[in-house]
Amino acid sequence: MRWSKKIDWLNHLLEFVVVVIGILLAFQLNTCSENKNEANLVDEHIKNIIEETQFNKRNLEYSIKYSDTILKSIDTLLVELKKDKNISKINDLSFQILSINPLYIKKNAYNTLKESGDIRFIRNFDVKNEIILLYEYYSWAEGVDKVTMGTYQDYYFPYVVKNFDLLDGKLQSQEIYLNKEFKNIISGYRYTLNMRLQQNKETLVKINSFLETNNTI
Repeated sequence: MRWSKKIDWLNHLLEFVVVVIGILLAFQLNTCSENKNEANLVDEHIKNIIEETQFNKRNLEYSIKYSDTILKSIDTLLVELKKDKNISKINDLSFQILSINPLYIKKNAYNTLKESGDIRFIRNFDVKNEIILLYEYYSWAEGVDKVTMGTYQDYYFPYVVKNFDLLDGKLQSQEIYLNKEFKNIISGYRYTLNMRLQQNKETLVKINSFLETNNTI
C-alpha cells in the first residue's frame, strides 16, 4: 500500500492568513504614508498661498489709496472744467493726475499648485473653492486695471504729451483745456479709475475674508 503524507490544512490556512494580513498591513502603512505626504504638500501649498495673499493685500491697499488720491484730483479738475475760468488751476490739476500705478497681483503660489496637480490633494472642498474664487477675483481686478490703464495710455497721456508743456509746465491756450475732447477724456478716465477703485475694494474684502478663514490652517 502506497504511503501518503497527511496535509496539515489548518497550518496552511494560518500561514495564508498571516501572509494576507501582512500584505494588508503593508498596504495600509503605504497608504498612510502617501496620505501624510499629500497632507504635507497641501499644508505647504496653502502656506505659500497665504503668504502670497498677504503680499497681494498690501498691493491692493496701496492701489486703493493711490487711486483714491488721483480720483479726488480728477473730481476737483472736473469742477474747474465746468467753471471754464481758472486755467492755471486746471493746468496744475492736469499735471497732478499725470501718473498711474499698474496693479501687480502675484500668482506664483497658485500657479504652482495648479501646474503640479497637487490641487487634487486638497480634500476640503470649501478651502479649495475659496482659493479658486480668490484668484478669480484677482483675474477680475487685472481686467479692470487693464481697462483703466488703457484709458490713461490711449487717451489721456497722448493728449497731454501733444498739447501740454511737459518741460516747464507753462500754461497753454484756453482751448487746450476747455474743448470737448479733453473734458470727455477726463470724464472717461474718471469713470474707469472709479471702477478700478470699487473693484479693488471688493477684492480686498475677499482677501480679508480668505485670510480670516484660512490663516490658522
